[in-house]
Amino acid sequence: MLQILLAIFWLLLIPFGSGLWFTSKLPGERQSIGMIFLNGYLVMIAFFQCFYLGFLVAGSISFKLLTLVFGIFIVIFAGVSSILGRKVLKKCLAKLKNKEAVVLKIVFVLFVILQVVMRLLQQVSDGDDAYYIAVAANSYTSGTMNYIQPYTGTAAGELDMRHAFASAPTWLAFLSKVTMIHPAIMGHSILAPVLIVLHYLIVLQIGELLFKDKRSEKYLFSSLVALFNIYGYVSIYTAQTFFLTRTWQGKSIFANLFLPVLLLILLWLGDKSKGVKIENILYVIAGIIMFAGSSMTTMAVALLPMVFMLGIFFLTIYRKEPLMILKGCLACLPVLLVGLLYILV
Repeated sequence: MLQILLAIFWLLLIPFGSGLWFTSKLPGERQSIGMIFLNGYLVMIAFFQCFYLGFLVAGSISFKLLTLVFGIFIVIFAGVSSILGRKVLKKCLAKLKNKEAVVLKIVFVLFVILQVVMRLLQQVSDGDDAYYIAVAANSYTSGTMNYIQPYTGTAAGELDMRHAFASAPTWLAFLSKVTMIHPAIMGHSILAPVLIVLHYLIVLQIGELLFKDKRSEKYLFSSLVALFNIYGYVSIYTAQTFFLTRTWQGKSIFANLFLPVLLLILLWLGDKSKGVKIENILYVIAGIIMFAGSSMTTMAVALLPMVFMLGIFFLTIYRKEPLMILKGCLACLPVLLVGLLYILV
């Protein structure tokens, strides 16, 4: 029972509170319960990456200290964010009463439930579990970071630069520590369903933007995406395969959470009807997304800013606003600093 309560607190209440303030800065039509959770997780991961890199650069390997410092910080931040963004909650709850396209909603929800249930029943494992789960389990049991080699269990002679800057396994260990749930159970049975739901929250937002005049059709669009995900196992390397078989792993979170949400931001920036102030918030969120994405895999450090700036380039031509290039470059600065660390360390 205690583990369940802790999981609810750290996986639901803390992300929800963390996302309230950022969501309150979005336009009214883009404020929703889903966006609160989504923004909350993005902010939580970004802050964890920031603390993790700070410990890494300082030469500290104490996972216990990181857990204590970050845990206190994120609880305080979630509380402050809840106070500052409390007014948006009433608006978001009112939207839940919308009864349009009930049948399509039910079909879409059933598709999501099916994937969550099959994810839990199948419990697919792959070779990378020997790294992701082992790194998280090492930190969870030993209280250290990047000290024990996941494949041998011996002390690491030097920093593994290929993986050291990606804090995803350590974030998994943090969630395990604060909920008292083993990393293998946390990744396979708890975090995986949460990530599946977050993915479809993004899909819903994209559908709402694409079908703004016929919003009920966003559920049809989202259901089609769900079908593609279910039947996307055409090779072991597709995004759909990673999504449903390696859900908790960094590469999968990168491909199925961070890339789609960055696309969503670009689609929002393509809307000329919004004011400059609102657009500036989108650049801030884009910067948070790219920085948080660097915690998942090495490739995100280069790929996320490349994708974002390519989109900004075409949007600059479309909107005839050269200033967008400068704002886009500023949004890329946090993740580029991570890339600079790769070069210097």
